[in-house]
Amino acid sequence: MLSVARAGKRLVAVGERGFIIASDDDGKSWQQLNSPVSVTLVKVRFIDDVEGWAVGHAGVVLHTRDGGLNWTRQLDGIQAADIELQDATRSGNAERITQAQQLVDEGPDKPFLDLLFLDANTGWIVGAYGLAFVTHDGGQSWQSLRAALDNPSGLHLYAMARSGTDLFLAGEQGTLLRSRNQGQTFEALESPYEGTTFGLQATQSGALVMFGLRGKAFESRDAGDSWQRLDTIQPVTLTSGLSLADGSVLLADESGRVLRFSGDTNKAVALEVPQSSYFTGMAQTAAGDLVISSARGMLSSDLSEHAQ
Repeated sequence: MLSVARAGKRLVAVGERGFIIASDDDGKSWQQLNSPVSVTLVKVRFIDDVEGWAVGHAGVVLHTRDGGLNWTRQLDGIQAADIELQDATRSGNAERITQAQQLVDEGPDKPFLDLLFLDANTGWIVGAYGLAFVTHDGGQSWQSLRAALDNPSGLHLYAMARSGTDLFLAGEQGTLLRSRNQGQTFEALESPYEGTTFGLQATQSGALVMFGLRGKAFESRDAGDSWQRLDTIQPVTLTSGLSLADGSVLLADESGRVLRFSGDTNKAVALEVPQSSYFTGMAQTAAGDLVISSARGMLSSDLSEHAQ
C-alpha cells in the first residue's frame, strides 16, 4: 500500500491496482473496498470524518463522501489533458500549446502525486511534468494552474502542504514554490537542497519540514524564507511525514525507519517499528497509535515505545 489517512475513527489506505482498504479497529484488521479504477493510487487525504480524495496514475482523481466506503471518479488523464490544452489555447502561448497537445497525444499516462483540500470545495492536485489543477466546487470541475506556477521546465511536483496561510509545492531538482494569495500564483523559493523533495509536512507549531532523497530533511520556521538542516542519522531516502498532536514530526524512509523530531532539537530519535519495510505513508489512529502503509502491507506501532 502507498498511502494511509484517517477519516474520523476509520483508517483508509490506497495502493497498487486501485486497491482501497479500510480499518474500523485502529488498524488491527482491514477490509477491501470497491474501487472504480484498477490503476495505482498514490495518495489519499480526508478533510473530515467522511469526505476525502485519492489521486494516482493515469491522472485519476477519486472522491468519497462516506468515509471511504464508496468512491467515484472525478477526473482522469484524458480529461486533464483536454483541460490543459483548452487553457493553453486561451493563453496564446505557442510553447504551452505544443506541450499541452503532447499531453493529449500521449494519452493518460501522467500520474497525480499529491493533493491538498482546504475544505469541501477548494483543493489542488499536482503531479508529473508540472501538472497542477485547482477546483472550487469539490472536484466537479477543474482548472489548470500551469500558468500560475513558476515552473517553466515542467518539473515533477511530488508534494503540497499548507503552513499557516501559505501554500507550498515541492518536487524534483530543488523545485520549491510558495503561494501567499490562496493559490492564485506560486513563486519559486531558494531551496536548501538541489535534489528531489518527496514530501512537505506542516507542524503543529507552525513550522514546515521538507524531505526527500538521501535522507535530506530541512525545517523552516519563517514560511520558507530560510531553512535548517535536520539530522536524519543515515542518508536513506525519506518517503513520508506525519505531524503529531504533541508538536513532534515523524519521518519514514525506504529502509523501514521512523524518525521522530521533537521540540527545538534537530536530531532524530528512531522509533521501534516491527517488520521494517519500504514505508510509504503514516497516520495516527484515534487511540494515538501509529499506522504505516508499506510495501508489505499495513503495520502498526505503539508511539510510546522508542529507541535511541
